[in-house]
Amino acid sequence: FAVETQLPYARLGLGLHLLSDTEGIAKLRTRSAGAVLSYTIPGKNSNLHFGFEARMVQKDIDWDKLVFSDQLDAMDGVISESSVVPAVEKVSYGDLDFGVVWRRVGDWQLGKNKWRDVRSQFGISLHHLPHLISKTAQGNDSFLNRETRIAPRVTFHGGLIIPVRSFRGSGLDLAVSPNFKLDMQGYKFLNSKENITVGTLGMYTLINNYYLGLLYQNRQFAPNLIHTDAWIITLGGYTAAGARAKSGDDPRLFFGISVDLNSTGVGPMAGSVFEATIRYRLVPEGLWGTNRQRSGRSNKRILDCKSFF
Repeated sequence: FAVETQLPYARLGLGLHLLSDTEGIAKLRTRSAGAVLSYTIPGKNSNLHFGFEARMVQKDIDWDKLVFSDQLDAMDGVISESSVVPAVEKVSYGDLDFGVVWRRVGDWQLGKNKWRDVRSQFGISLHHLPHLISKTAQGNDSFLNRETRIAPRVTFHGGLIIPVRSFRGSGLDLAVSPNFKLDMQGYKFLNSKENITVGTLGMYTLINNYYLGLLYQNRQFAPNLIHTDAWIITLGGYTAAGARAKSGDDPRLFFGISVDLNSTGVGPMAGSVFEATIRYRLVPEGLWGTNRQRSGRSNKRILDCKSFF
């Protein structure tokens, strides 16, 4: 659950993020609450965005629902109590993330080919920042009461939204959006050999108010039977809500679903991941005024966000 708003005149964004997630037969539950602050530096055709999130995280687990190897018999299954002594049932820690994104709207030219009004973006985010900066950072998520630091994660991401002009005048607003994401998580900064490195490549097709995407995710960018990989299918859209909504109105309701289909590694028997999202804009122009205001200089402005994102 998330609530966000913008203060365009101050170039600030504020947000509150709440998370509750339960997984596995032992009901591993993760709950977190975070406060978000963002700042935008506008330019003539591009913006530079900075974002911070500080949060508290709490995890708990039901040890009674876990089965350990010393409880098992080859013939009779579970036959006894485990000798494993639970250390803790609940862990808590503070965390901090930071990210920066560069966005641009303009023309792209490659040889004789020219694309107009192309949206481009590239960003980097640093997760679990205290543990990336300092080896003595407090807090861990070990239920065995071990002194293990939370593994930092670095993410690189980027993409384009390229309008397809051949459909102009037909009433069909069509665009393609290639995207990539590279995640590296571990204790060695930017060390792809020792860290867990996962890459994602894919393409979205945007048709009027709807989108359809297909992405491939793996530890390597090429299929490998050893590494778990997945095909990700996603679709969704947005609409101006309400009975009196008209074409061209600012979108209010956003919705989407996605499925991750495991193909190798842990394999299809491990199941797939399904996700549904819904977002509603309470006030299209923002609680504090429109977000399309200029920054005070005639050649600089804060770029509006493509509704797809």
